[in-house]
Amino acid sequence: MTLHLQVEFAVQFSGENASDAIQSVLQDVGTVDINAKMGRVIVETENVPWNEIQQRIEGTGRRAVLTGFGGKSCVSIVSSDKVNETKGVIRFCAVSDASNSGCVIDGAVDGLTPNSKLEINVHEYGDVSSGCESVGNIFEQSSYTDKEVSSDANGALSFRLLDQHLNVSDLIGRSVVISNADSKERLACGIIARSAGIFENYKKICACDGVTLWEERDKTLAGKGKI
Repeated sequence: MTLHLQVEFAVQFSGENASDAIQSVLQDVGTVDINAKMGRVIVETENVPWNEIQQRIEGTGRRAVLTGFGGKSCVSIVSSDKVNETKGVIRFCAVSDASNSGCVIDGAVDGLTPNSKLEINVHEYGDVSSGCESVGNIFEQSSYTDKEVSSDANGALSFRLLDQHLNVSDLIGRSVVISNADSKERLACGIIARSAGIFENYKKICACDGVTLWEERDKTLAGKGKI
């Protein structure tokens, strides 16, 4: 399955040969467009999750923040009301080309049970007043495709998959849930909200509290109001 997707990062270019260093670590991920003057790196990749690309860039000693994801997209910050360490980000991006259509789901979550089989599904409601138990049943369009993934030996989950039955416009305001594939226990969830696509997010300061993009980068996911 080939899923071409563009991701955009704001990058702090510093030191000599920064562009060359970044190009080198991304040479096998796809097409890379580096603009050091604008502080921007855009990558078109087939199967490398955005968080791995970010880790590679930061491995060169430069900080990076994801600022755009595909075209029409939405995002959820997921967490658990049972296990504080379980938290992460799941993104949804509309795709439509000669071979694929629907929605790419790309996620990175930590704090799960190691080596566990999991399911990713959109649920009917965005009501998390009672944690993951108040989000309703699986959204009908999400039930047509099995979306099973597995955590690694450290309890980390990183994945990319395609659901040809999902439409990004139908997801905003609902919830995404990570469940145990066998017991169906709901382990973590989050409300789905609209997010910026490529070239849609130029802000360097967060309007919600005035912090810079880089100050925001150094905060934990626990901060409210940040997507």
